[in-house]
Amino acid sequence: MKRLRARRTFAVTLLIIVSLAYLWLDHGLKTSFQPAAQISGTLLFCLLLGLAFFNARKKLPFLPLLKASTWMQIHIYVGYFAMLLCAIHAGFKIPTGGLDITVATLFAAVSLSGIFGLIISRSLPSRLTVHGETLTFERIPGLRKNLRSEVENMVVDSVESTGSSTIADFYEKQLSQFFGRPLHCGAHLLGSKKPLHQLIEKIDGLNRYLNEDERKIMAEITERVRSKDNLDFQWYGQGILKLWLFVHIPLTFGLLIFAAMHGLLAWKFT
Repeated sequence: MKRLRARRTFAVTLLIIVSLAYLWLDHGLKTSFQPAAQISGTLLFCLLLGLAFFNARKKLPFLPLLKASTWMQIHIYVGYFAMLLCAIHAGFKIPTGGLDITVATLFAAVSLSGIFGLIISRSLPSRLTVHGETLTFERIPGLRKNLRSEVENMVVDSVESTGSSTIADFYEKQLSQFFGRPLHCGAHLLGSKKPLHQLIEKIDGLNRYLNEDERKIMAEITERVRSKDNLDFQWYGQGILKLWLFVHIPLTFGLLIFAAMHGLLAWKFT
């Protein structure tokens, strides 16, 4: 932990020094009538290429190009510097013109999606681990289907063994939809257990009216309810991590294309 704090302190300090140094350099270029915008734009495009290379590095883990964790730290702090460089390049003004606005919008989208990805990649994996058994994303729909089948078999058995439809009626009103599909996306992503606790309270309320055999069946169903809740948490948690990549990476390559067009036009007419 101390080593991690030391590395982050070093990285933040280096980022501040480099940022201040470039602000000083940019001011000097402008006061000496040098092409400051072309220099900052070229540097920014090179940084964007380097940031995009991080995805290629992840797909080639066998190459001796530093550890993936090191690349991630470089990616994060170079990304922060790129945000500042973009603001410097734009003169800290809102751009005008169709192409400039498109590039700025794409850059903002890439930056925001990157920050969002950083937040979820640091918070969700640990929560997925402590919440329950970590499951392969592709297995979750099948496991959810199996849970539903198990519970429905228990409900049918309860009617046959007890001659009462109380559990069957409760399942139809309260549990059928719950076991049918993933639910409570917002609560799971926020780490809230409120929907699960509310459902357990309803089950506890039902138990007062059940006989001993029915309570045993409901106890087994309750275990499946908790398992289904974990499946939903895993589904939404892993799903948003996967979905984020499908947003951030295409936006990045779209930005590179439009930034290249912007740069070529700028050099041509300067």
